[in-house]
Amino acid sequence: MKFTVLRKQLKALSRFSATKDIRYYLCGIHVVQDNRGTYLESTNGHILGRLLIDETPCETQCSVIIPNDAIKTLAATGKKGDETLFFTVDGAKITVIGIDSTTYTFGALDGNFPKCDQVMPKNLDDSQIAPSTYNPNYVMAFHDCAADLSGNKNPNGVAVSFKQRGNDSGIVALDCTDLFIGIIMPMRDNCINPNIPAWCNRPTVKPLETETATI
Repeated sequence: MKFTVLRKQLKALSRFSATKDIRYYLCGIHVVQDNRGTYLESTNGHILGRLLIDETPCETQCSVIIPNDAIKTLAATGKKGDETLFFTVDGAKITVIGIDSTTYTFGALDGNFPKCDQVMPKNLDDSQIAPSTYNPNYVMAFHDCAADLSGNKNPNGVAVSFKQRGNDSGIVALDCTDLFIGIIMPMRDNCINPNIPAWCNRPTVKPLETETATI
């Protein structure tokens, strides 16, 4: 299995990986090659990101899970993030040729990555739109992902759109690329229905007029 990926793409998808999770196979980025092309996907069980990095289809499916430690090392090998990393996977051995032809070797994570297609909504229509409550840390992960991919670190320079579906999973899109899709699970036990509180609609009184002092 061989593929190339930009350093910033690894960093961006690492935003959704689990850390210190007993489900160790979630602590990394899953790289898949199949008839769709080559794509990255990662999830912590609450948020998921998937990014197509090569549209060339493959006749047979193959995949590998790159561990977080490897991602952290590779994400620090450049400054702009546009540097290309060349991967070769042989069994559980991952070899990467990076900046200035530096070679890195890592071990792939064992285990079966979740079948993310199962959480991808198949039929979407506007009748499903309903307010949702999301963990703000997970919302921020998508913003950081967009900043990584676009290279724009200005907080106001990236846009993230959420299609809220009540207690069902939300769909996330980034304005910087149409090759990314995200999923975010709502906080079902903490769902609130936003309303304007009564005190905001209470008519205000006239301001107190002050007398001008004269000498």
